[in-house]
Amino acid sequence: MKLGYWKIRGLAEPVRLLLKYLEQDFEEVVYECGDGPTFDKSCWFDIKFTLGYDFPNLPYLEDGDVKLTQTIPIINYICAKNGVGPTDAKSVAALDMCIHFLADLNMSNVRLCYSSAENLAANKASTVAGAQSGFKQLAAFLGDKQFLGGDKPCGVDFFCYEVLDRWVRLESTSLADHPSLTSFLDRIRALPQLSTYFSSPDSTRTWPLNNKMASFK
Repeated sequence: MKLGYWKIRGLAEPVRLLLKYLEQDFEEVVYECGDGPTFDKSCWFDIKFTLGYDFPNLPYLEDGDVKLTQTIPIINYICAKNGVGPTDAKSVAALDMCIHFLADLNMSNVRLCYSSAENLAANKASTVAGAQSGFKQLAAFLGDKQFLGGDKPCGVDFFCYEVLDRWVRLESTSLADHPSLTSFLDRIRALPQLSTYFSSPDSTRTWPLNNKMASFK
């Protein structure tokens, strides 16, 4: 199994978390953006349309004859292949709704991080404030469950972890009014399958959140 992405956490980190949790062996295919001011990306764009993907993009996953791009389909495939998560139609739809909600919640964070340093400084507080209603909705969806789908983690939990961790790294007090979400992050970090991932200095966990052209990395 191969997972291709930039040398950042970005959109691939939820997939890495899921694969580590499932103790699946995989090969990291890493593309590194050049330094400024040009931030050359030819290492990817020169080969983008030569790898046999229907819709070439990063991240990509190659698993035998399966070739997928985009984070959410990759997560869904890994979960289906490994029997992770609920299978009844109502629960599957609810979690699918949740992961797309999380993708929207993530976008305001990403846009701010990739804006100018001046815009980042001027708008960080208001952006974090604007995310609070989303955190409130997410906390309500989580309720008293251990994880978003119930008692065991599933793919959306690792996507959720990365989204929330991005917000906390941007502003440490982002979740101050949502203790259940902070506890959720703690439960993910406490999963025994992820102990090495969270403790090793060589883990992708230590990589930047964003690419080199971002104001907040």
